Amino acid sequence: MDDLSAVADNRMFIDLQTVYKQLDKMCKGTSGLDEVAVNLRRYYKDKNPLIWVRRNGVCGSAKQLVELLGKAEEDGFSSNLFKLKQIEKDIQRIDSLTFDDKNSINEVVARVEFNLTKAYFLYAAVQQYGYVNPATVLNKSQVIGDDTIKVSSRQFDIKLERPDELFFKYAAAMVPTDSFTTYLDCLKPQSPLYQQFKNELKNAKSGDYRKKVLVNMERARWRLKDPVEKHSKYVLVNVASQMLVAVSKDSTMTMKVCCGSTGKKTPLLNSYIKKMDINPVWRMPYSIIKGIAGRAGNASYFNSRRYSIYDGAGRKVNPANVTSSQLLSGRYSVVQAAGKGNSLGRIIFRFDNNFSVYLHDTNSPWVFKQANRCVSHGCIRLERPFDMAVFLLGDKQADKAEDVKYSMTHDPEPKDSIRDDRMLKVCKVDPEIPVYLTYFTLFPDHSQHLREYSDVYGYDKIIYHHLSAITK
Repeated sequence: MDDLSAVADNRMFIDLQTVYKQLDKMCKGTSGLDEVAVNLRRYYKDKNPLIWVRRNGVCGSAKQLVELLGKAEEDGFSSNLFKLKQIEKDIQRIDSLTFDDKNSINEVVARVEFNLTKAYFLYAAVQQYGYVNPATVLNKSQVIGDDTIKVSSRQFDIKLERPDELFFKYAAAMVPTDSFTTYLDCLKPQSPLYQQFKNELKNAKSGDYRKKVLVNMERARWRLKDPVEKHSKYVLVNVASQMLVAVSKDSTMTMKVCCGSTGKKTPLLNSYIKKMDINPVWRMPYSIIKGIAGRAGNASYFNSRRYSIYDGAGRKVNPANVTSSQLLSGRYSVVQAAGKGNSLGRIIFRFDNNFSVYLHDTNSPWVFKQANRCVSHGCIRLERPFDMAVFLLGDKQADKAEDVKYSMTHDPEPKDSIRDDRMLKVCKVDPEIPVYLTYFTLFPDHSQHLREYSDVYGYDKIIYHHLSAITK
């Protein structure tokens, strides 16, 4: 041992205390995805074992990760994001024991350990959950360059999963196992839509179209708590294309829809269609009441449209006796009678949501001839509402379809002109059918070819502003 001590080179000894001090310093200065930064600090603050460096050098999993990160550009990620060149250089220093005063063993070990863990956590989180958190970036005003894109609060309400402490702990625990590479493969998005975008990226070398592909790839990475792929029957509205797709095991139905205007955007959400109301009354939202307040006192205007006014106690009031200030006070409600000419049309499909938006018929069918159909106050107007009813009823409730049709083509009043036994007011959807209000500016058509759509709400620009930090 004396002889060994005589030839020992202190530059080749790892001092873990020094390594952890270096790691702590680097963790405090890290930036990027919030969940990654938080869990990097948490892991090394607790003095957990080094993940990538062993007594005999860098572990094999580190080199497997480096190989994988080298292919990250296939998913649109920049290799600079992962500091791949620095990692490779430091692994070479450790393998060849090439240390000096500027690159001491403790500094190199700490640096390669930190860079590998950050790259690994980031790669794992982005592949599994996406980089941009839309619930954060789409629910507030964004200032991008010289432009300000105004976004009302909570325009995005799709329930997503995000990486948590348990996810990162499990990821760290997988590194020394034999199934490490299998785990990495499982992190990659598996949906056919993502694969379609990934293939498209190969041909989109630069320019605005490449940005569009990257943004829609990011959307396809977002991990829904209730994913579309889980269901054999569902309804999906793509706001950007202003189209609806209704999918079942053996059929697909598409139709045009009208969505919210840029000032009254249709929110993005997912829910379950529970019921359909036939010949609904329309309770006018306050935003529209404000627009007609100038008509207060004009009884012919209200009567011709079958609008009724109610005071705060629920009593019907003569329109001729209502003033503009009363309507603007918020204490009065305006209700349109059911039947012909109703703004909701003949049928409305209801589902739980925080915005009071629904799918419904319309009394303005000519709007579907327009290319730009973003004209509503947030609800989705359907081109073929009866076909939607038939789709939702399915085989189990097919016998109700004719009664729904009868009810949609007859006014509920006067009673003596209709068959009460066939008139439906409410029809439950059993089982409830999932509905997704989404936003893809690149999306497959009925023949599964990708089609490009305008960024009507400006969301692509917002997402790419955040995504550009990691893309190639």
